[in-house]
Amino acid sequence: MSVSKEQLKNNKKYILALDAGGTMTDTILVKDDGTFTVGKALTNKKNESASYIESVEDAAQSIGITSREAHENASVSIYAGTGMLNTLLTGTGKKVGLLVTRGFEDMSIMEGGLTYLGQTQSEILHNQLHKHTRPMVDRQNVHGVSERISGGSYFMEKHIAPGTVLVPLSEKHIVEAVQKLIVADVEVIGILFINSYIDQTHEHRAKKIALELLAKAGKDIPVVCSSDIAPVSKENNRLKSLLLQCFAAEHTRETIAAVEKTAIDDGYDARLLTLLSYGGAVNVEYPRLYETVISGPIGGMMGAQVMSNKLGLKNVCTADMGGTSFDVGLIVNNMLTIRKDPDFAGHRLALPMVAIDSVGSGAGSAVWIDEYKRLHVGPESAGAEVGLCYKYDKLTVTDVNVAMGYVDPNYFLGGKITLDAEKARKALKETIADPLGLDIYQAGKGILAVVNAQMRDAAKAILVSKGYDTRDFTMMCYGGAGPVHMWGYTQDFELADVITFPYAAAFSAFGGACAEYLHRYHMGVVISIPNGLDDEGKTSVAKNIDDAWRSLEAKAIAEMASEGIPEEDLEYRYGFYGRYMGQLESFETLLDEGTAKGPEDIDRIITAFEEMYTNIYPDGARFPDAGYAVTEVFVQAIAPKAMPEIISHKIEGVTPSESAYVETRQVSHEGAFYDFKVWQMSELRAGNIVHGPSIIRDPMTTVIIPPKKRIEIDEYLVLHYR
Repeated sequence: MSVSKEQLKNNKKYILALDAGGTMTDTILVKDDGTFTVGKALTNKKNESASYIESVEDAAQSIGITSREAHENASVSIYAGTGMLNTLLTGTGKKVGLLVTRGFEDMSIMEGGLTYLGQTQSEILHNQLHKHTRPMVDRQNVHGVSERISGGSYFMEKHIAPGTVLVPLSEKHIVEAVQKLIVADVEVIGILFINSYIDQTHEHRAKKIALELLAKAGKDIPVVCSSDIAPVSKENNRLKSLLLQCFAAEHTRETIAAVEKTAIDDGYDARLLTLLSYGGAVNVEYPRLYETVISGPIGGMMGAQVMSNKLGLKNVCTADMGGTSFDVGLIVNNMLTIRKDPDFAGHRLALPMVAIDSVGSGAGSAVWIDEYKRLHVGPESAGAEVGLCYKYDKLTVTDVNVAMGYVDPNYFLGGKITLDAEKARKALKETIADPLGLDIYQAGKGILAVVNAQMRDAAKAILVSKGYDTRDFTMMCYGGAGPVHMWGYTQDFELADVITFPYAAAFSAFGGACAEYLHRYHMGVVISIPNGLDDEGKTSVAKNIDDAWRSLEAKAIAEMASEGIPEEDLEYRYGFYGRYMGQLESFETLLDEGTAKGPEDIDRIITAFEEMYTNIYPDGARFPDAGYAVTEVFVQAIAPKAMPEIISHKIEGVTPSESAYVETRQVSHEGAFYDFKVWQMSELRAGNIVHGPSIIRDPMTTVIIPPKKRIEIDEYLVLHYR
């Protein structure tokens, strides 16, 4: 269960939050005074429970306690990562059976033209080169069922109301299909009928019949309805969300449950939480677990929003560089950018998701040259094997940073792991430098230039393509490799400010600790607000919207009560998806209150939509004369959860203390050798200024400060790169 208001008053003094990335599993341990301790462990993809406990132990040891003491005194533990994404990409999910409206059996492979996602223009033009996205269900396990409910339509002068039964449900077809799926030995059954977002009756009846047949056959497998998972229009997107739940989410649930058991065995006495892709935390029994598909990177965005509010930043571009990828996101006007129908791993989902763009540039990215002597970085990654300097069999970006002198091979993970610098230099010489006729430092400079340019271009593209002025944005740099490359990917990049954090390497875990305990409930609707609608018409529309909100509230109360959260502990946020009449795309709009009774409330809803729309598009793009359509309403239910605090520190002198100085070492930077002073992160204080050429080291990351640059540390210990 979540943390209730009473539980928050007990003696539990720690918050645990973990981010299981492709290379590292990071822990943020938040103490009762709001300060953070960071722990790290190499991710064990075959046994995430092992790397979970190792990472918690690492964080706990830094404050002189054991992992058991941390768990026994933890009010909450949050575990996020990319396990579901990996399941989707590797095709290792559940064997799925699918019931669909007869005539739509090929929907899972046709995908409404989305099979071209990720293809180049040349590949699109030359179909023979096209590689289709791997379906999450075998076509032979898709069966049609006669049924049809109207989604609302006009034929000549006749209006067919939404929810009208056009073709009765064929129970015979359901029985025949389920019996075939039992013989096929499927592990989960999904049900999608075309207009079930309007009326769920047919889907729920089919589910009841399927469960009865499975019970008679001695089968205990889930049966999942699309109307329970994603009750929204656009059946292709809804289908993908349903299949993601069936194929990957149930598989991921087993992994997270194993981690939860490990935590409980180590003294934890609550439910393990994970992060939703649009922000917020839920426990592992959450029925729509597919909504946590990229829970790891979302943590960083949530942390960025918390810090931007604390620092008074209106516009932020986030830059998260880990071992595998470089992820870029935006906060505009203090709001996270949300995609309603994200394209994800070759699939389009009916899922609100914090917008993140990625490129395959990470510290573990493989570096290689092809037969034409062209240099390539990524997308293959070493993951937890780091590079040739550790256990990987190919040169990586980390090898290059070690060879150039940026990363201390004797201080990786605070010295727990020793990297082989000589092996890194030898590999750089043999695989890149010699074939290109360069010395190793010229080769290293070129490699880092390519890596940094890929990341810089990705960040610039997301800003410029949306018409933003980069000078209005502060860039937040985090991830284990973010501070290492910050100097490079912010070069020739006009920004308001560039910042990073002492806990940058575990920033996504920090964001997880800041997450609200939140469930989100959606309902597809067909509501029109014509231009010039009179007060009587507005009152009718208001009632329809209000009824939908109250229905979703009731669903939230029932579902969260099953998780041990009483109704009186819940708070709500309200919103809808709307568009101008005639538009194809709907836009999320949040509201200050969730009551709609009369004309004034409809006017308020319209005003909120217009304000949201002009934040996305120029004022001239508005078209109120067309009227408005509400296609979906939603409610967010929020329960109490322990939160970290951002502590303000006393400003001290600009000169770091003598205890902060570690050594001076030679580094090859931009084609020349410099003596870089090395400073210890934990010994730096608010108000300190560190001038380049310098390196600030931490057990979890390294901050590079080139010549003529500096780091200024503010009262929140945020590092400003200038």
